[in-house]
Amino acid sequence: MLEVLKAFFSCTALIISVYAFGVIILNQGKINKKYKDIISFIVICILNTIVFIYFEGTFKTILTCFIYALLLKLIFNSEWLKSIFSSIIYMILLIIPDLITLIFVTKIFGMSKEYCYSVLAGSIIGNLIVSALMIILIYILRKPIRKLINYKLSENMKIISVSLLTLITVAVFFYTLIKNFRENNNIIIYILVIITLVITLFYLFKQKAENENILKKYDNLLDITKNYEKDIEEQRIINHESKNELLTIRSKLSDKNNKELCKYVDSIIGEKKSSKSARFSKLKYLPSNGLKGFFYYKLTEAEQKGINVSINVSKQIENSFINNINTKDFKDLSRIIGVYLDNAIEASLLSKEKKLGIEIYLIKNTIEMIFTNTYNYPIEKDKVGKEKYSTKGKNRGHGLLLVGRILKENDIFISETKITEKLYIQTLKIKDRK
Repeated sequence: MLEVLKAFFSCTALIISVYAFGVIILNQGKINKKYKDIISFIVICILNTIVFIYFEGTFKTILTCFIYALLLKLIFNSEWLKSIFSSIIYMILLIIPDLITLIFVTKIFGMSKEYCYSVLAGSIIGNLIVSALMIILIYILRKPIRKLINYKLSENMKIISVSLLTLITVAVFFYTLIKNFRENNNIIIYILVIITLVITLFYLFKQKAENENILKKYDNLLDITKNYEKDIEEQRIINHESKNELLTIRSKLSDKNNKELCKYVDSIIGEKKSSKSARFSKLKYLPSNGLKGFFYYKLTEAEQKGINVSINVSKQIENSFINNINTKDFKDLSRIIGVYLDNAIEASLLSKEKKLGIEIYLIKNTIEMIFTNTYNYPIEKDKVGKEKYSTKGKNRGHGLLLVGRILKENDIFISETKITEKLYIQTLKIKDRK
């Protein structure tokens, strides 16, 4: 009975750190004092004690992970997938204080490996030390962990599966390390493998999160430009009506031979003809499904930054298949165009000439969009679109990386890149699915 009580309090020490993880990471600032939560906490402690006593090794780790997920679900009312994902992250991070404790007591205090494994590991004191270190670690890393948990990664079954597989692999290496721990280089090898696995997993999370950010950016922009497009169309109608009204007024003034007022009206009509919106008049051939507004928005942004913009859209585009493109293809197209335009604007802005050109044609059953811009830095064509490559510094190039993934997954798009001495030319071909 005494051993069971020791195991219970030992498990409770770690459960407290899981609870702290929920409070800090899931942003549950106030501690709940509901009887339901207290009962849930006690039940979780009992379940964890049973697993602690009757199971060993990797299977024990997996069961413990799901018990912790149950705690986060019951007390913090977190969704199941998010609870499981959070629990996996917690279990992987738990390796760090475990290793710190193991190395510290053997290297600093000179305790034997046998003593650590048979007495300290899993004891009340040992788990209190690990729990305290874990809470400190969680608090230090709270911002990146919150971002990680709050991204929609926890809804992705692929991420959940890879995370669980990584946890199992890390657990296997960790238990092997514990059992074979000696004063030799073996520990370094095990630690390096564990660190490599954890870094690889978190790199996967980071890459996925960056892709989610880019997707969200262009999806939000598309929603904005749909409203922007409506405003443009309304403004065009108003301009057209006001121009007709001015022409009517002019004709009446002309009948009365009022040359001075006729000249004034002519100047107003002339200004309307030469307005900036007229420069993008050929965008009217694009469909009114958000794509037209998307181009208006980005090209207006380019002009405001002092870039010389030219655009040519074939009249054939007006009745082409792009009007009936399905939702997924349309979103993929918008994301690709968004990345290409952002890169073209940024590159041309840094160049001396500051020129950006857009051409859109229908050739047989294929639409070709050609983005041309000046640039002012060396470009390694072979690396464009590769992992994190960018000519604009560190932590860039994610946009083209995302485009590369879309091109692999969606076969209606073909991208070609041509680089001349002064121009960067990006061609996007869109094939009709019919």
